[in-house]
Amino acid sequence: MVIEMSSPWIAGPVGAAVGAALAWIASEYQTRKTYRNVLLLLAKSADDFAGMGQLDKALSIYDQVLKEIPRLEPAVRGEMRFREGLCRYASSFEGARERNLAGAVAAFEEAIRLFKPEKSPVEHAQAQNGLGISLVRLSDAGASKGDIARAGRGGEEVREENLRRAILAFEAALNLYSAEGRAQERAQTENNLGDARLLLARLRLSDPAPSAAKAAASDLERAIEAYEAALKFRTAEDHPEDRAETQTSLGRAWMALAELEEGDVREENLEKAIINFKAALELRTLESHPFERAETQTLLGQALVLEAEPRAEGGEIRWSDREGLKAAMEAYEEALTIRTRKASPDEYAETKGLLARALVILSAPARSSEDAAHLKRAIGAFEDALAVMTLEAHPEEYATIQNDLGIAYRNLSKLEDREENLERSILAYEEALRARSAGARKVGGKETNETDGEELEGGDEVGGVR
Repeated sequence: MVIEMSSPWIAGPVGAAVGAALAWIASEYQTRKTYRNVLLLLAKSADDFAGMGQLDKALSIYDQVLKEIPRLEPAVRGEMRFREGLCRYASSFEGARERNLAGAVAAFEEAIRLFKPEKSPVEHAQAQNGLGISLVRLSDAGASKGDIARAGRGGEEVREENLRRAILAFEAALNLYSAEGRAQERAQTENNLGDARLLLARLRLSDPAPSAAKAAASDLERAIEAYEAALKFRTAEDHPEDRAETQTSLGRAWMALAELEEGDVREENLEKAIINFKAALELRTLESHPFERAETQTLLGQALVLEAEPRAEGGEIRWSDREGLKAAMEAYEEALTIRTRKASPDEYAETKGLLARALVILSAPARSSEDAAHLKRAIGAFEDALAVMTLEAHPEEYATIQNDLGIAYRNLSKLEDREENLERSILAYEEALRARSAGARKVGGKETNETDGEELEGGDEVGGVR
């Protein structure tokens, strides 16, 4: 991108150029129009630097403008703070995540105060949306179940408060976008609102209190409403990428809600999740969106496993749907053609672990040579995942995979090399316990779930999936 430089004092180094421009504004400008034009030129230069990935240079321009001209008229200062917020949000993906997000939050909050909704409704809504996405990202900083547990209750409360504030910001933006007839901005904000409620439900489920599951279900239902509202404006013909994004998120919400239900309601919700994932895959082709497709394929695999896994119902065991499990494995295997260890190691390990768990479920009740082959393949996949999910880098995920590896070895011991495979099973369980004990000590003795090795007629609880 070429930066348009219409005045000689912008051609030099950024710091000196901005300083010269600001000195001119402070001492020599004659009309408000000229003054605003110079500031807009500086903002345009900052935007161009940001567009080229030179976020530090862009931020230095905003910092100097705001510092050297403290009495900017509200609309101009609001515009500068809004742009600064966008830049700091983008910088959070490059490093200093929490500091940059905190700066973005502060910038958007001031822009909201300066852009009065009755005078600048669209700008006010944009600033509210910016605040919301910054708070969601701040709350989602490493927000896996393991990370939440290690952070302790205080960390959960901070994340929950950020999500609540984000929801209020998105709702304020929605009211204005609706009134102004801004369909696509409304759709994006509805999608953002759904994401915030989905994350809030996830946080609630880390709380063992019985009321938490009910509150999480309510959050998921409201997330579904938001995603479905977004889909009204995100058509496959006009906005295929956005529609695929929303359908994938909607599938996540239906799948999460299914895990809180039983019987026919569970089955219905899982079917809705699967329908949305498959619809998203029609738009996310391997050629056009390989990484997004791999994400959706992995989620489809999870939903198919949940639908197909064996469960105890009415005192009887409903054995697994083998065809459903094989379809899930096909989804995982396609995802792994994109989620390679070199290209995306964490996602590779996640999908490898999920593939291995599907193989363990498929091998139940461990009676044939085919079941033994599935278990050996699962063990290999768990070991591949452990090469990435190390104890040092990912202790909670490491413990879960070691627990599942122990189950695979124990089931294999029923078919061959009993003593050797039992010993390997015990070693894996002990390693899982060691990792979880270390994690518990890190949060002042607060205990996490431990391995119990409970069986289900030849099939065990694998990664939380029966």
